[in-house]
Amino acid sequence: MPSYPLALVRPVLVALFVCLLVPSTGRAGDAPIRGEALYALHCATCHGLGGEGDGSAAPRLARRPRDFTQGVYKLKSSRPEDYLSLDDDIFGAITNGISAGGMPPWGDALSEGERRDLVAYLKSLSPVFDEEPTPSPLDLTGKVPATADSVARGRQAYLDLQCGECHGDTGRGPSRKKLKDDYGAAISPRDLAKPWTYIGPVTPEGLYARLTNGIPLTPMPGFVEHAGKSVAAKVRWDLVNYLAALHAEGVEERRRLWWIVVGALALVACAGAGWMAVRRFGRRGGR
Repeated sequence: MPSYPLALVRPVLVALFVCLLVPSTGRAGDAPIRGEALYALHCATCHGLGGEGDGSAAPRLARRPRDFTQGVYKLKSSRPEDYLSLDDDIFGAITNGISAGGMPPWGDALSEGERRDLVAYLKSLSPVFDEEPTPSPLDLTGKVPATADSVARGRQAYLDLQCGECHGDTGRGPSRKKLKDDYGAAISPRDLAKPWTYIGPVTPEGLYARLTNGIPLTPMPGFVEHAGKSVAAKVRWDLVNYLAALHAEGVEERRRLWWIVVGALALVACAGAGWMAVRRFGRRGGR
């Protein structure tokens, strides 16, 4: 009978018994041991049994899976001065996934309680959650209405903050830099008119958080200040409105492309049906 390392046996045993014995309450931190079982079943293949991003599937992925032992997450809607992300940031990444990084969404596969238990377990993998102060949510007051003037100011802010160095002068690329993430892997800046490729939510609040904090582990900086000068919250809200305008353009462009494809397929189908009808008519005429 083959022998298996304890590192492999333990998660399986936990998954088999703890999931049945420990109820999920829906509140983060209540059942981290249940989170460990869920992690072993659903996450360890990519992120590794120890959470170091070295799972068996990791070499085949376009982006290295998150190393949870660092306690750093790409989504951060806490204050800039806080080191840690909020629990809801981690919960949101689990729920919605991160499509650009190959992370699937688990919102339909796991209950809210199970996802909260996973948050509790992931936090237990890094000592920074015990060492650093509890983070506070980012101040989201002062939101600017999405008027034409605000969009124009956002466009100017985009130029002033030199966003085009990475995202191109129009936000559609190409990048004028060869960029790498903190793991040394090549990374391509987003086409800002394609919100479906973004990391994290594309709500105004989600965009504002990323413009304020940047995206940790990537070259994307936060814009609390730039070139030694403070960047006002109002400027960041204008930039959010400019991004929303780009999103609208990209979505409309995608919709037109979709109808072109549908129309082309319809023409091909009609042509094929006509050709078949001619063939059948010709066979009957030759009898």
